Amino acid sequence: ESDGNKMEAAISRLGMLVNEWGPSYFEEDDGNEGFSDATDAVASRSGESGGARNEIPRSGGWAYAFPLLASQQYATALAYLAEAGGGLGLLQATHVALIMDTMGLPIDDFSLDGRDKSRSTQTLFPMLVTSYSASLQGSDAGAALQYLMVLSRQGSLIKEQVQRLLLETRQFEIMAGKIEADGSRTNAALDAHFSKTEVSSILADAASNAMRAGKAADAAELLVLSGKFSSLFMLMNRELASYLVVSSQEDFDKRQFWFNAASQFHQLHLSPGKTYVVDTLNAEGCMSLGNTFQLLMNLIVFFDRCRDHQWEGAWDLMDNLQLLPKNDSEMTVKVEAFQELDSCIRQVFHHVILASMEALCHIYKSLKQAGSSVSFDQRNAVEHNLLGLQTRARLLVIFSRLINLPNSGNADTFVRLSQLEKNMM
Repeated sequence: ESDGNKMEAAISRLGMLVNEWGPSYFEEDDGNEGFSDATDAVASRSGESGGARNEIPRSGGWAYAFPLLASQQYATALAYLAEAGGGLGLLQATHVALIMDTMGLPIDDFSLDGRDKSRSTQTLFPMLVTSYSASLQGSDAGAALQYLMVLSRQGSLIKEQVQRLLLETRQFEIMAGKIEADGSRTNAALDAHFSKTEVSSILADAASNAMRAGKAADAAELLVLSGKFSSLFMLMNRELASYLVVSSQEDFDKRQFWFNAASQFHQLHLSPGKTYVVDTLNAEGCMSLGNTFQLLMNLIVFFDRCRDHQWEGAWDLMDNLQLLPKNDSEMTVKVEAFQELDSCIRQVFHHVILASMEALCHIYKSLKQAGSSVSFDQRNAVEHNLLGLQTRARLLVIFSRLINLPNSGNADTFVRLSQLEKNMM
């Protein structure tokens, strides 16, 4: 038997013995205040609780890790050190693993029948790095990103971890930069490691993950930074339409949030002279999304005026939106135009119809009441205006039946419309 074989056999036996004896054989039970203080300092930075300090062995895990390393049980040694040593142990295990990876040393356990691949470089090393990066993200997202980039050879894993870092820290400006006046994105930490196209893809995928997690606001911000404006408008349009008419304070707060967010987006990215959003939508053939966005913003103002009993202002706005027929000759055109509206608007259009009829009814009542005290010469004008309002109400009822409102509560809608029309007779 060669000396090399004898050496391998001895190392293998030593590794088996160290594993068999376990941590309790090597670690002392009494605590070490100085070590615990150092561990607590690292744990504090990583967001861990100091309450676990009594569970950390006096050596910080090194009393067992050293014989494991000496017997080439590298994976077991570093895994134990990271687990037993608390925040400081994780830091030390990660950096030992970094040194070994840089030197090309496999991070696995030696045995005579080959190396144990169950916790090899391909698994343990990424676990250590991602865990240590996560421990840093609460205090320094940039540093957490730097550690993740050690895994740049890991393909999809690195992008998944960057997306996780984005969503958990919400440090979007630090990580992804900001949008300049010309629509370009600058000052992103991610740009130092990925191409512009890759960053945009990472941000868009992170936005999709945020949507699945129910974090629509984060998704919207990420979509702005990714330059995926068509997806952004689809998201905003859906949210604005969902809260167009609300009955609870919680829904009203959400409605106000999305209206303010949409208004801010309009001010920052759609103000005069800024064409990059429109250019992008036009290039993708998605200009209808922008038109739907503008219509929804106007409809929110319309419903706000109705809620505040500003009936004339609400009706004037609805008239200017040109959604409803003003005379019989417009009926066919308006019905066809309704069918071209985005489905998110069609789904809630019964609310638009009812609110418009309510506005007409209130204006009619006010005008009729005021007309009782006018002079004879003015009465003809009042009667003419009342007749005009009745005509608009009649057209609205006909229109509502022709457009086949896509809502299960249409029967109630038609009953309510008929009642309001009768109030104007």
